[in-house]
Amino acid sequence: MTRIPDATKQAILDQTDIVAVIGEHVRLVRSGTQYKGLCPFHSEKSPSFHVTPGKGFFYCFGCGKGGDAAKFLMEIEGLSFVEALKDLGKRVGIQVEEESRDPRAEEADRERRGLFELYDRLSKTFAWFLESQPQGQQARDVLRSRGISEELQRSFRLGYAPRDRRWLQGFLLGKGYSKEFLARSGLFSASHPDFPLFADRLVFPIMDAKGRCISFGGRLLEGEGPKYLNGPETAIFHKQDSLFALDKAREAIRKGGSAIICEGYMDALSFHAAGMAQAVAPLGTAFTERQATLLKRLADLVVFSMDADAAGQNAIARSLPIAARAGLETRVAILPGGKDPSEILEKEGVESLHKLPDFAISGGDFLIRRSRDLFDIERGEGKARAIEALVPFAQALESAVAREAFFEGAARHLRASPASIKADFERIVAGAPRSGSVQASAETARTGPIRRSQDLVFMLAVSINSRLFSRVRSYVDLQNLDDPRARELFIALEECYRAETMGLAQLVEGIKDPELAKAVMEAAASGEFDEKSDRLIEDGIRNARRRGLERRRDRLLEGLESGDASGMQELLSEKMHLDTELAQLKDERDERS
Repeated sequence: MTRIPDATKQAILDQTDIVAVIGEHVRLVRSGTQYKGLCPFHSEKSPSFHVTPGKGFFYCFGCGKGGDAAKFLMEIEGLSFVEALKDLGKRVGIQVEEESRDPRAEEADRERRGLFELYDRLSKTFAWFLESQPQGQQARDVLRSRGISEELQRSFRLGYAPRDRRWLQGFLLGKGYSKEFLARSGLFSASHPDFPLFADRLVFPIMDAKGRCISFGGRLLEGEGPKYLNGPETAIFHKQDSLFALDKAREAIRKGGSAIICEGYMDALSFHAAGMAQAVAPLGTAFTERQATLLKRLADLVVFSMDADAAGQNAIARSLPIAARAGLETRVAILPGGKDPSEILEKEGVESLHKLPDFAISGGDFLIRRSRDLFDIERGEGKARAIEALVPFAQALESAVAREAFFEGAARHLRASPASIKADFERIVAGAPRSGSVQASAETARTGPIRRSQDLVFMLAVSINSRLFSRVRSYVDLQNLDDPRARELFIALEECYRAETMGLAQLVEGIKDPELAKAVMEAAASGEFDEKSDRLIEDGIRNARRRGLERRRDRLLEGLESGDASGMQELLSEKMHLDTELAQLKDERDERS
């Protein structure tokens, strides 16, 4: 495995303010000794995500994700463990030195580092071509005509990929990259590895949350081919997890509480050029659950601003239920005359673009009007199909009040009664699993396949109060525990004890049973063992000791009954000793009672 000194890991995690780290991505509200917020890893409308600063730990009762600050960064930013620990180390002023490396882990990290370095180098090269080279003139003209200033070009690191299809590979081979690595880089055609994906195109770098270039999009300037081209997925780029311009829009979205979702790169740039820095765009794919979750961490409202053509309207219709399931309020800005934001900025100016969100209608109203226009509601069959088209959005609304209002709006426009629309809705979704509430998800987590035996409760309490494990291991043997899961916890605690890493996150990592790991994280997040755990653990020690002593006595009795005279006196003496210990344990229990 990747090896970083345990003392270094522990020092970094001990000094890390986990609330500050997670607070950069999740809006947290203090609740007693904990902080709560909406989980960034799944869609929810009521907070089930808990951060416990005293334990340096987070846990979500809805989806079961949990761990320390390093684990959070790994999940939220797609970092490796080493990258996450180095990030935290920089925050607290501790340098991470690696002792040894697993060859496969080293290779994966080397691949990621190589890709980050490659994309950073190439984004600067493409920007150089755009800013100062003659072959970038046409791209500069396009940007100028669309109102994109040179300052904005530099801010977004826009670039130009030269027309010569032989240039890129020769350039990168000259910089020391291998053909094999370049073939995996996402920069070249899969069928023609010598040919770059981006040639004679305006290039849009795509950034991750840290502002690192992870991929490119390209707009064709002339000739044949797709107008827009997006880079494929690689070890550092996953389309569903990314939004163009989010790195630039994050603060504006957080401050304003809303985001504008555009259809493409140029549209997002146009809004930014108009001073509307909350604009982002999906990356050539449909709007995804993951993207909705990313935005929900920052805002409560999304405004969809896409082209008025059929493709744009269909994209909005597919996206609205996804946004609603994430708990986002939705609005739709209808672009006049079939124009896109870039055309409006170019032909009508900044003021016209600023007005768009003000004239947006609710996502529900947009779907109702679209359904009315798509189907012949004068006929019963057409009306039924119109109602059926509204079901995904209605089902995504968690609030019964919001759903009733949606049904009433649909009834007015489709000339049907709210009761009949509600009846049709219930008939269509009958038997379908409902997108569960946080409370239901949490209840499922609590009542899963884990059975809380006396032994398991005892070992869960020890896990949460691991400072007491040194005492527990002095009195309790593994054989004293009947529950297999309690024994697994004991083994994991013993391994942590010997490694001198008794943190909760390290313990969870050592547990192979995922249900058991979830039970430990849930117990930590719930705080159920924060008070009076010392007595529970002392009772657990006595019960385990008593059980062990009784078993030893039973084995002695079997030896005595066998009639074997050899060693009979020693057996009797040991039995008396065991009887005395058991009597003492009983007296202690009676005193505590």
